[in-house]
Amino acid sequence: MTFVSVPSNLLVISALFSLVLLIFHRRTGVIVAQLSLAAIVVLAFSPIGNALLTPLEQRFPEGEFPEGPIQGIIVLGGSYDTESHSYLSTIILEEDTEPFAVMVDLARRYPEAKIIFSGGTDPSTPGPSEASIVKKYFVSFGIAPERILIEERSQTTAENARFTADLLHPVPSARWLLVTSAYHMPRAMGVFRKVGFNVLAFPAGLRTHGWRDLWRVEAAATDNLRRVDIAVHEWVGLFYYKLRGYSDDWLAGPRDGT
Repeated sequence: MTFVSVPSNLLVISALFSLVLLIFHRRTGVIVAQLSLAAIVVLAFSPIGNALLTPLEQRFPEGEFPEGPIQGIIVLGGSYDTESHSYLSTIILEEDTEPFAVMVDLARRYPEAKIIFSGGTDPSTPGPSEASIVKKYFVSFGIAPERILIEERSQTTAENARFTADLLHPVPSARWLLVTSAYHMPRAMGVFRKVGFNVLAFPAGLRTHGWRDLWRVEAAATDNLRRVDIAVHEWVGLFYYKLRGYSDDWLAGPRDGT
């Protein structure tokens, strides 16, 4: 996530700014502090996070296995901790682990499909690349190494799509399964369609509980704040990608009943 697209970061900055204002302009500082505190309380103890995240996660149905031939299964990176554990040669998963978890089952359901991992590692991070570790992870579950292709240059979702297209040269008749976190699927589908992939969505790891619980408040304040951070970042990303021309859709969705 970029720093400025995370609401909790901005709220902390606002609170710190209010402390500075208290020294130089007490009245303004008190007002800013009160507003910052009110915003934190509202976001931490309200269903705003679920309300923002649910439309993203419900855009594509979860757990539907397409029938017919699948050319390849593309999974996007971001679940491997390349910083805290860069010195290890084993994979350490972060919070969005579900896309990796479903890959083993998908590889067995579609034995003829190539397995493509797309995700680069920050060049300043020492140790093995995320892609090289992920390939070992897939092989350890019995997926044949010759089925696995890696794209390890991309740093953004737009680059995931562009560099994977450069690697695979997709044709319109081929069908590709795209695996990523459910909340990220609309943006990912938009950019992969833009570069010429006939992609079918396979979202994984819903954080919310469906439309019925749209206004549900989570028990932990941190969970509510985390949902707000993820949702706002993703909505900002959707608008930015559309404005920059990375996607043709404001909010990509299913096409032709798929």
